[in-house]
Amino acid sequence: MCGIMGFSGNLKNESSVGVVLNGLKSLEYRGYDSSGIAYYDNDDRLIKYIKKAGKLINLSNEFSCALPLNSDVAIGHIRWATHGRPTDENAHPHIDCSGNIAIVHNGIIENYAALKNKLIKKGHRFITETDSEVIAHLIEDYINAGKSFYEAVRLTSACLLGAFAILALDGTSKSIAAVKFGPPLVLAQKGNNLYVASDISPLIEYTNDVIYLKNSEIAHFHEGKLDITTFKGKKVNKTITKIDWDASRAAKSGFSHFMQKEIFEQPARILDAFSSRVMLKEGIKDNVISLNKIKMKRAKKGFNENTKNNSFNDVFAGLDISLEGLKLTKNDIVNSPKIVFIACGSSYYASLAIKYMMETICGLPVIVEYGSEFRYENFPISQNDIFVGISQSGETADTNSALEVAKAKRAKILSITNVPGSQITGLSNKGVIYTHAGPEIGVASTKAFTTQLLCGLLLALYVGEKSGLMPRYQWLNSQNIFKNLVELPKKMEKILFMDETLKDIAKKYYKSGNFLYMGRGILYPIALEGALKLKEISYIHAEGYPAGEMKHGPIALVDENMPVLFLLSNNMLAPKTISNIEEIKARGGKVIAVADYEPEIDGLSDLIRIPETIEVLSPVLYTVPLQLFAYHIAALKGTDIDQPRNLAKSVTVE
Repeated sequence: MCGIMGFSGNLKNESSVGVVLNGLKSLEYRGYDSSGIAYYDNDDRLIKYIKKAGKLINLSNEFSCALPLNSDVAIGHIRWATHGRPTDENAHPHIDCSGNIAIVHNGIIENYAALKNKLIKKGHRFITETDSEVIAHLIEDYINAGKSFYEAVRLTSACLLGAFAILALDGTSKSIAAVKFGPPLVLAQKGNNLYVASDISPLIEYTNDVIYLKNSEIAHFHEGKLDITTFKGKKVNKTITKIDWDASRAAKSGFSHFMQKEIFEQPARILDAFSSRVMLKEGIKDNVISLNKIKMKRAKKGFNENTKNNSFNDVFAGLDISLEGLKLTKNDIVNSPKIVFIACGSSYYASLAIKYMMETICGLPVIVEYGSEFRYENFPISQNDIFVGISQSGETADTNSALEVAKAKRAKILSITNVPGSQITGLSNKGVIYTHAGPEIGVASTKAFTTQLLCGLLLALYVGEKSGLMPRYQWLNSQNIFKNLVELPKKMEKILFMDETLKDIAKKYYKSGNFLYMGRGILYPIALEGALKLKEISYIHAEGYPAGEMKHGPIALVDENMPVLFLLSNNMLAPKTISNIEEIKARGGKVIAVADYEPEIDGLSDLIRIPETIEVLSPVLYTVPLQLFAYHIAALKGTDIDQPRNLAKSVTVE
């Protein structure tokens, strides 16, 4: 959850501290309560450091007083407190007794108390309440015993229990070492310069070629040379991963918040997620139609209702789903007794919607499990089971640990993620479906969620096609799947044009203390996600329920102060949902309805009318107004939208 940034090298116009400080700014979205930087001062020939509680601006102000700096190696950290209060003293970096070793750490050291007691008996002096400080003293202890800096780091890593990503700076050799066992660390070498970070967002400004450290690996950088080994000292060959993101995607680009920008990016990101993967089989048309030709307006300003997209009125039974790198075979699918989705947070709610898609399209049983619970259950796993992990970052500790349990029992693993080279990709023996959402900086998931939904639908179509379980001609013809898929980004744009309307509705409700969100069928998971968005960024208590369960408890909460938001679709469940709405009205409750038609409901408080699409695509459209609604309520309340209190973007420890 914390953020690590490091740099070693030489830049003409910027010191190492400037690079690290800039990198920490790119990592703020991960969530933090304090920050700090340690650097080697070339003039005084020693390690210096500054660390401050609170926002990063506090640290920036301290360094602005210390400029200019002559330094070409530095490490930095933004901390989210686990062991020890969020104070200046407990902030990272931590320094050893000699002042020659500085470390920053993300994770939890489970055996720190025992290690600390042993080191205290040897005369080491501890000054913080953290578990992390023990790392600096362990490295120092091995160096005192005659080991080199690299060997000291390697031996220290082997002593630690728990989850940890460590960046260590040695003042004697002016070298740095990066250690990974759990939380992510990414390297980028450009000439004689090395950049190290918790994720790629601070690195894409400098290069698109990165190296993901794997568990139990150490990277050592000294005098322009990078070596990567295992904890046992075995050399590892570097694997370069090219990241197809540009730095501009990590900027606000004129929007007030990253979350707002990412909401408005969604039509383009949905297009990216399916454009190269859906095509017509040869023989159906003379040429394969590439959806890349569809031109989308990609920014909020400049949207035009008359924007013309290519649309296809014909229904094509020859639809071909191509998911690059997926190794799931027909035998895998046919012989699988069950498909199990593993996820946390918004990804869990996406999994619930994908379950509905897959059962509808393929007729296969699907189970959805929380990663944090699954790993401690006695869940029966067979080697024929198919497990699908969903994680935006690919580094969600609970999800990955659950997949490790399944993989140990030889189950088939595939994943849906946004980040190439992330930990979940290494667990996926049956391939990865990348969402192509680009960097998501806002802590509350938006474009990552909708692209997960879209990729889940593509997986359902792929499984149905590959296995022969999907009645291709009948089902595809009845659903107009290709036509509706192509039109989806345009329909999302139409919802984004309703931004001011949603803001006006938000003004009526932003002072409410509680909310209920209701949906049925495939829209129930979207009710859960909508309630989560409101909780995350506005701090208003909100709960999502299946509308059919309203009379089994939640209706007791309804009075004139309880707004209830219904997701209403024009299907066979609509009359039942309208009956629920009437019950809310009879008790004086305020009703907001998001609907894809004009329901005949007298006295409805507010109606948000969205375009109609087929059922399996409806979750994508219904999500967008809920995101905008939550965003505007949070903006009216003045909360920290991109960095909500107590939350982190990636939960990389249990």
